[in-house]
Amino acid sequence: MNLVSPLRGPAALWRAVELFRARRRLLLMLFLAPWTISAVIFLGSWSLLTKWLTARVDLYLERFVGAWWDPILTGFGTFVAVLVAGALAYLVTVIGATLVSAPFHDRLSAATETAVRLQKGNAGGPETLQTGSMGLLKSLREGAKTAVVLLAVEIALLPLQFFVGVGHLIFIFATAFVLTLGLLDVPLARHELTLGQKAAFVARNAGAIFGLSLAVLVIAFLPLVNLLAIPLIVMATTLLVVDSEISPRR
Repeated sequence: MNLVSPLRGPAALWRAVELFRARRRLLLMLFLAPWTISAVIFLGSWSLLTKWLTARVDLYLERFVGAWWDPILTGFGTFVAVLVAGALAYLVTVIGATLVSAPFHDRLSAATETAVRLQKGNAGGPETLQTGSMGLLKSLREGAKTAVVLLAVEIALLPLQFFVGVGHLIFIFATAFVLTLGLLDVPLARHELTLGQKAAFVARNAGAIFGLSLAVLVIAFLPLVNLLAIPLIVMATTLLVVDSEISPRR
């Protein structure tokens, strides 16, 4: 991994934004369903998690009732609870959207790849590029497999939370990387790569994926933007796949 390769990730995300702006009419309809699904999951989970975490904070701060610093601690604790709830809700949203929005993300990825390959001047037209979507049942099956893997990895990472400070940081960065891999699976599965081929792709492009995961980490803490960005991240991972010249599925 050279020093420039991590920049490919954020650059792919910016190119996804540019591609969306250039082909807004083509892609907007593919965005609407994932946006709606993500919004419902995010707002619902954020509301429930905020209520639960705030109650835990209030329970912990009961010992300080009557002290002059009680309002300060309560305000700070509530702020942290809301922030953490937002980050966890984003995680729940990505995992949930990976499953529920799988057919829409699959079609969005296919449209993105077709558009960018035509921009590059591939001969033969879209019918010969073999960049079509997987179909409803297969995309749902692949989305379910990815969601299960993401959930399993996140559960495995939970013990890091017991190590205050360093453990929390490692957990946050690892979570962002895992989420990026989950969305990267959309274009990789569409090309019918085996698990070994997917692992090889990740190894070859680890720097770019890490760079994109840092952008995902920043986006995760931006309310509303994080919802709108999930389809863009799918587009960005698709662009990384196209840049690597993976052979179209047979």
